[in-house]
Amino acid sequence: MKIFVRFIQRAAALFCAVLLTVPTQPLAAQFAPAPGTGPGLPETIEAIENARVTTRILYITAHPDDESGAVLTYLARGLHADVALLSLTRGEGGQNDLGPEQAPQLGLIRTQELLAAARGYGVKLYFTRAKDFGYSKTPEETEKVWGDEVLHDMVQVIRTFRPNVVLNGWGGVHTGHGHHQAAGLLTPKAVQLAADPSYKLGGSKIEEQDLGPWGDRKPVVLLDVDRSEAPKGYLLPLGDVSPLYGKSWREIGLDAFANHRTQGITGFLGSPFLRRPIALKREDGGDFDPALLAQPLGPLDEDYEVGNMGVDPLMRTVDAALVAARDAALRLDWKASADSLVAAGKKIDEVPRPAVSSQTPAPVVSLVRSLGRKREKIDRALALVAGLSLDALADRSEIVDGESFTVRVEPHHREGIAGDFQKPSLVLPPEWSASKEEPEAGGSIRFTISVAQSPQHRVDSSAAILPEPPPLLTATQAAAINGYSFMITSPVTSVHATSTRADRIAPRMVPAYTLAVEPKQVIEIVAKPRKPFDVLLRVHSYATQPGQIRVGITAPRGWRASAPVSLKFAGAGDQYTKLTVTPPLKLGAGNYKIAAYAERGGGRNQAAKAEKFTASLEPLPTLPTQLWSEPAQCVVHAFAVTVPLNLRVGYITAESEPVPEALQRLGIHVEMLDASALAFTNLSRFDAIVVGVRAYELRPELPGANQRLLDYVSKGGTLVVQYQREFAWDRFKYAPYPALISPPLSPAKEGVPQTPRPLPRITDETSPVKFLKPADRLLNTPNKITQADFKGWVQERGLYFWTQFDPKYTPLLTMNDPGEPELNGALVYTRFGKGTYIYTGLAFFRQLPEGVPGAYRLFVNLLSASRAK
Repeated sequence: MKIFVRFIQRAAALFCAVLLTVPTQPLAAQFAPAPGTGPGLPETIEAIENARVTTRILYITAHPDDESGAVLTYLARGLHADVALLSLTRGEGGQNDLGPEQAPQLGLIRTQELLAAARGYGVKLYFTRAKDFGYSKTPEETEKVWGDEVLHDMVQVIRTFRPNVVLNGWGGVHTGHGHHQAAGLLTPKAVQLAADPSYKLGGSKIEEQDLGPWGDRKPVVLLDVDRSEAPKGYLLPLGDVSPLYGKSWREIGLDAFANHRTQGITGFLGSPFLRRPIALKREDGGDFDPALLAQPLGPLDEDYEVGNMGVDPLMRTVDAALVAARDAALRLDWKASADSLVAAGKKIDEVPRPAVSSQTPAPVVSLVRSLGRKREKIDRALALVAGLSLDALADRSEIVDGESFTVRVEPHHREGIAGDFQKPSLVLPPEWSASKEEPEAGGSIRFTISVAQSPQHRVDSSAAILPEPPPLLTATQAAAINGYSFMITSPVTSVHATSTRADRIAPRMVPAYTLAVEPKQVIEIVAKPRKPFDVLLRVHSYATQPGQIRVGITAPRGWRASAPVSLKFAGAGDQYTKLTVTPPLKLGAGNYKIAAYAERGGGRNQAAKAEKFTASLEPLPTLPTQLWSEPAQCVVHAFAVTVPLNLRVGYITAESEPVPEALQRLGIHVEMLDASALAFTNLSRFDAIVVGVRAYELRPELPGANQRLLDYVSKGGTLVVQYQREFAWDRFKYAPYPALISPPLSPAKEGVPQTPRPLPRITDETSPVKFLKPADRLLNTPNKITQADFKGWVQERGLYFWTQFDPKYTPLLTMNDPGEPELNGALVYTRFGKGTYIYTGLAFFRQLPEGVPGAYRLFVNLLSASRAK
């Protein structure tokens, strides 16, 4: 099976990690919000215009950065439709141009990147629980890995958002990435299932009613997004300039699209692909009326009405009031604009809306939902016009069971807008309470919140489709203008400020104590004598009250660990301790976990139960506002490997990849080579130099230093070049002899244009590996490489292999994905002068951090080529 167990286990933690993370946004006072996300005039006009449009559009794609930001921006900000983006995965199987995070950690970062982009587009955002397990070559493989869960979540999103139009971002695409093809195939299936009354999502009767069939009464219009060089269908006017922002919809979309920083998007913003015309066309081949993208107010309930779609007199009055509100806002006549919005809201309220129960007839449920949605839009526009907002600040962002904290809520409204603005209040989780309310100047209130000792933190299953969990607590204020009542809500946040930036971070529950373990991984070479090693622990107290804990480690059977130590905390802060672990004299190959813990309570009191803390909670290096939770442990990888003494390696990294750290665990001396070192240092002191993944693309000084590297090889050194991408490699002559990554074009046929073949990669990590030169020194010295060394690999064998290379090179391995021809460019080398030049597309950057023994053994052989003469 394509997916590997360990990756699935880690990826399964991604959803839990997302639930643990907190919404983060720049502090408005220090940093201007992204265009279209603030409370300014353009956003206010957009909110009013959005209340005049009833169309809801759902755009479905496979990964973050698959979407067309231009299309989304035009639909949401140009046509003022309600637009949502559904990304089936969170992109955790991709790569990271910014830092060391991979797998679920990367998915967490890419979720935040897409959320920031979505704010710029002006759209809502949803996900499914589908795993991004890396590149897939077929939709069949993808659907097998994803299972039925993805369709369930897609249906849930459709029934939640209830779109009139669904855009299939990969509709009609039957080549390339299997995730893309699967997304294109699953989208019409999900639309069909969402309309099927027999397809149940589960839940209570009320939940079933809220997530009842959608598209059964009025079919959803399914459109393909054609981004080909010659798109067919309705061409979207993406080059038109926004009258509110002074930029084209495409430019606004690209500004937001640039948030995908881990994928290096900023380097591709000038790509012709991102500036192609884009068309929409019906999947069923029927005629498409562009007016469907922005339907105006018509019947009282346009969702249920099938026959008469004329404008109801009441809706005509509402629309006229909204037009008046827009015109007044453009004149900056806020009072007149507010009065018109109040008139529109009161008109909506003239229609009776009974309480909904499981017995309420479907037409009534639909009407109540439709009117409620219209009123919500009017209320949002009215809040912007009246300048109503709540600044709700907590004194901390990390909340511990049984403690208390404060929240200060400061209400604001525009001068000249009269109304009845009630005292702000807080919506708290169950078992929490506001133990004190202290009025302050300007109508502000400071609340003291008491948290239950052991609150039940129930996670709603519906949160799986959200980019991040709902706020833990929110501030609300009841307001009435000219007798029209509505509510203002705002999430409670906390400010984290440094000398260079400020962030608002929503409060979240954390353990009272967490532990950071160093090292997180250790390698024990089974043939070497056992020695004790130290485990360093940084224990962090989030508890603000004094406390005493015992800190220790749990070692596997047969291992010895030093006794637990006692630590006292006066409040929040860090303390450090060092414990020693001794492996058994006879240690078999395998992975061993050494778990750290902190205990509070218990002791001599037999009736008291000790509270145990075993989690690590650390900021992600690339996005420190996001905390990553995982077990506090050190994993010991024990296996047989021979490493030459005093092996010295120079490393040219570009992606903060984890390979150098992995090599250091073997005792190899690794020196990172910066631009100065590449230009001036004595390279001959290294046994080998490693060029990291994508370094020729991301290290601008590297091409200029390439000749120095070739000279180093010719004088007897070993250069190991890990995978590069074809556009950064094929046009240049970095290798000593010709070599290309791009495969040759398919044979020309009369009247048929030649099309590029897929780039070479092996996505099946269990793919059989054949040895072309079993006796070659690189496969034998200092470690004998066998078939066993290719067991336990994760995610993929490799990528961006050489496909065309000079006969002077020697290929060592061949492999293939099921049903495909063999590829021999995964590991290729040549003698050049007195040294050895090696290119490898094998995914060492994924294998070494996972402790795969065979990957270590083979990589050591490559580094030792100059020692094997």
